[in-house]
Amino acid sequence: CQVRLYQHLFTVPVPTDLWEDEINPNSEVICTNALVDPSVAQVLDNAAPISKWESNPSFQLERFGYFVVDTDTTYSSSPNNNNNTQEGGEQKEKKLVFNLTVSLKVDKQKVVVTAQEQDEKRKRREKQAADAAAKEIRMKILPHNLFKEAPEHAGKYSLYDDKNGIPTHLADG
Repeated sequence: CQVRLYQHLFTVPVPTDLWEDEINPNSEVICTNALVDPSVAQVLDNAAPISKWESNPSFQLERFGYFVVDTDTTYSSSPNNNNNTQEGGEQKEKKLVFNLTVSLKVDKQKVVVTAQEQDEKRKRREKQAADAAAKEIRMKILPHNLFKEAPEHAGKYSLYDDKNGIPTHLADG
C-alpha cells in the first residue's frame, strides 16, 4: 500500500516574491511500503468505484490522521472488478493509495528566536508582572478611598466628598 503524507507547501507562513526558494521539499512524503489492516480491502470491495468527481472512502489510520482513497488506487480483491483491468483486458498492478486529509498530530517546528525578540518578550513579561502587582494594590484599596490612595490619582485632587470619597476639587484649584 502507498500512503502520501502532506505538510505545508512553503517553509514560511507568507510566501514572498522568492516563493520558489521557499517551497518545502518535504511537503509531500510518499511511504511506498505502508501496511494497513486487511479489513480495509473488505471496505473497498463493498464501496462504490473510485471516482475523480465524488468522495472516495476515507479511513482513520492509527496515530496519523484521516486518509482518503486516491484515484490512483487499482486494488480490488474480486477478479471481476474493472479497477484491475486496463484497456485491452490486461491486468493492472494492484495497489492501494491513500492521501492524508487531516493530521491527528502536529509536529511543531523548532522556532529560532532572535536576541531582540527574546528581549521584547522579557520586557513584555516584566510589564505584565508590574501591571498585575499594581492591580493587586488597587484591589486592596477600599472604594471610598480609591481617589485618595490609588497611585494613578495621586496629587490630582485636593478635596473629596465625605460620604462616598468622590473628588470635588482638583489639586490646582
